[in-house]
Amino acid sequence: MRDGSAVGDREGRQKGYADGIDTGEREGRRRGTDEGDTAGRQSGYRDGYGVDQSAGTQKGNADGQNVGTTSGTQAGQKRCYDEGYTGGYNSAFATAKQLGLQDAASYNAGYAKGATDASVIEAQNGQKAGYQAGFSQREAELQNATLDTRGFFTKSALTRGVTTGLPIALARNGYTTPEEQQAYQQAYQEGYRNSYQRSYEDAKRQGYNERYQMAYRRAYDAQFSISYRNGFAEGKDKGYQDAYNSAYNTTYNQYYDSYSKSEYADQRAQGLNIGTAVGTKEGFAAGCAEQTKLGYKAGYEKMAAAVYPAAFAAGKQSGIAAADKYYSENAVLKVFNISFYDENGNGQFEASENVMMKAEVRNYGSQKSDVVAIVVKSERGEITLVPDLKADGVGGRAKAVVSFKIGKLYDVVAPDADALVVTFSEKGQQVGDFRQMYTRTNPNKVGVVGKDGADVTKKDTWFFPGKITSLNSGDKVIITETKGGYYKVRKSEVAGGNWTEGFIKSDKLALQ
Repeated sequence: MRDGSAVGDREGRQKGYADGIDTGEREGRRRGTDEGDTAGRQSGYRDGYGVDQSAGTQKGNADGQNVGTTSGTQAGQKRCYDEGYTGGYNSAFATAKQLGLQDAASYNAGYAKGATDASVIEAQNGQKAGYQAGFSQREAELQNATLDTRGFFTKSALTRGVTTGLPIALARNGYTTPEEQQAYQQAYQEGYRNSYQRSYEDAKRQGYNERYQMAYRRAYDAQFSISYRNGFAEGKDKGYQDAYNSAYNTTYNQYYDSYSKSEYADQRAQGLNIGTAVGTKEGFAAGCAEQTKLGYKAGYEKMAAAVYPAAFAAGKQSGIAAADKYYSENAVLKVFNISFYDENGNGQFEASENVMMKAEVRNYGSQKSDVVAIVVKSERGEITLVPDLKADGVGGRAKAVVSFKIGKLYDVVAPDADALVVTFSEKGQQVGDFRQMYTRTNPNKVGVVGKDGADVTKKDTWFFPGKITSLNSGDKVIITETKGGYYKVRKSEVAGGNWTEGFIKSDKLALQ
């Protein structure tokens, strides 16, 4: 899932940004056109608003009376029906539910179903939990035993020298079949989809926002002038409709209120009869459902207590055997006692000094490991690191102490705290990591260039000084002497250029 997420994040951002630009252009143009149209029409329709309002009022009164009478009658009939239905349903439901709660057949059916489900589910749960417990127990025993263990695996009579190629995280959790190994690919795809979609949406919003406003303003300005001339006709229609609506609503409410509050005895009686029938049926079903749940719970718990312990015990033995097999057929590495130290051993990490590392690599498996890859990184970066560090493979049931020069501190390193981070991996799988803080010291007097174009000269004088080179802001040099208004400097070991030493005006440098 982690691998899929990384790829999905990258590809989602690329696709999302491009789609965001396209969508922002399209929606900005559409929205600008719409809102420009609205603003233009508003300016025109005010002039025609009051032309036909009297006709709208007359028409609205007539229509409101007719519709209010019809709708009020329908609403009153429905009210009476609903009140009758509710009263009949509630009473019948309560009575029928009590009968359902006494239904023995429902309880027995639930009990049988619960026992059947538990016989399968709890057997699987017990087997899985037992396997993991057994694997972990045996793994701890193997790792706590002395590494010089000739014949350690003889009890299980396992085949030696054949590697499974299966990551230990999968073996530890019982994923030993080809189908279960395919779960990695499924998780990769899931991680890809989730990360792709999230990154796609973020990048799409970014592209959308960049393009939307520009497209919006362009479309708005173009549409406003076009839409103004349509505003008058719209204002005229709107004035008529507002007058019609006002008259219609007032008259409608008056007639609707009168007819909707009347009593309709036939509809009330019909609702009572239907509600009673439905309540009886559903109440009995609800009572039976509760009985079924009670029976299911009792049956499940009883069967679970019977099958789980045996399944757990069997699974535990399988886990122990799997751990023996895995450790017999593979190298299982862990790294301990990792530390970084200074080369001269005085406890200070000094400028121009080599930085060393030592660690203990233990192989708890019976097979010799592959070469161990070692990657060291610095959080501040003022160190030249040795690339492609490797340690020889470690023999089965053995351990090895490794020691390396991992890098050299810059001669212009800034006195400060830093951290080194190291990871160890075998066959692409990380087997150890470590982070260590340390404090750097620098007895050199270091100057930092303040602005681009600081000249290094042959002489400490303004008269024909003889330019050697020119440095840029942030470049560092080592100051070896002060002469008047000049510093005598030499180039850092990590600086570019082919010069060695010269003079710089003191106002061009700031002391580190």
